[in-house]
Amino acid sequence: MQKTRLGLAVSALLAAAITGPAQAQDLTQTHFKVIGGWSNDFIHQLVLEPFWKQDIVKLSNNRITADIPSMTELGLKGPETFRLIKLGIFDLGYTVTGYVAGEVPELDGYDLAGVIQDIATLRKVVDVYTPEMDKLLRQRVGVNMLVMWPSPAQVLWCASPVGGLDDMKGKKVRVFAATQADFMTAIGAAPVTMAFSEVVPALQRKVIDCSVTGTLAGNVAKWTEVTTHLYPLTLGWSLGLEVTNVKSWGRLDPKVQAFVSARSNDVMAARAWQIADEGINQGIWCSVGDSRCSWGAEKNVTPAKLTLVPVTAADLAKQKKLVEQVALPRFAERCGKDCTEIWNRSVGKVVGMTAKPAK
Repeated sequence: MQKTRLGLAVSALLAAAITGPAQAQDLTQTHFKVIGGWSNDFIHQLVLEPFWKQDIVKLSNNRITADIPSMTELGLKGPETFRLIKLGIFDLGYTVTGYVAGEVPELDGYDLAGVIQDIATLRKVVDVYTPEMDKLLRQRVGVNMLVMWPSPAQVLWCASPVGGLDDMKGKKVRVFAATQADFMTAIGAAPVTMAFSEVVPALQRKVIDCSVTGTLAGNVAKWTEVTTHLYPLTLGWSLGLEVTNVKSWGRLDPKVQAFVSARSNDVMAARAWQIADEGINQGIWCSVGDSRCSWGAEKNVTPAKLTLVPVTAADLAKQKKLVEQVALPRFAERCGKDCTEIWNRSVGKVVGMTAKPAK
């Protein structure tokens, strides 16, 4: 049933998009060079490629086309997106907030480890924080935020037995954001930063014990073949964003701007949010052999039988305490006074928390 609902919803979006603000016959012929996601990630396979290779072409009557090589093909790891877009080497590009927060630490504020526990709250955070971040990225980096969406909940995939949060002590855990490293350090684990494409061999060679990624992304990337335990403690959402060069975007035909922006939101991002929402449980169920798994090859999902580690009330209480005592203060220290004030008046109000540096 879920597959049918998702397919019907996307078809409805495509049909509705045809009557959008800019009609296809009014568009200037435009070809984009787009940085995709990692070739083994569901975002590239199920969201980015279908949109740029099929949806936008169909909806524009072939007036808008694109090349979209994956980061894997380009030999990129993720943090390079802003630089390549700013230089004009690509017109648009995808990356993840955690990969570029080293350049723009304020972006970590979307997805502080353990702060947001459900996707409904995440939507509210994106709504209130994005205007602030778009303004900042335009001024500091020279890129424009076109669209943003999450992956399913980021959880722990482990190649050795774990029974809960206390068992993470001493484990080497791959992370991809500073806020995740803060959390792992606080629980006594050793955070290791590496690109998504490097995780499978690292798990195979025992370079790391566990790795953080989404409940769906881990399955699609075949992590089920190199891990034994899935611990679904929500550590974040791995928010992806697609950006454009402010100057080159500004030179486009305004009708093309309007059409691409609208379709990116009501087709591409809408599909990604729906996959993220449904994929939270489907990623878990399909990876642990739960009979409720209804996704399969059409989503590049492979059934597996990992051990599901229960998330206890004690684990959640400890996580909340560490968020308040460690994650928020360290974010405030990294980000500075102005950034912290922006976070507190936007995200902080949504989640009912206040960030301030440790005394």
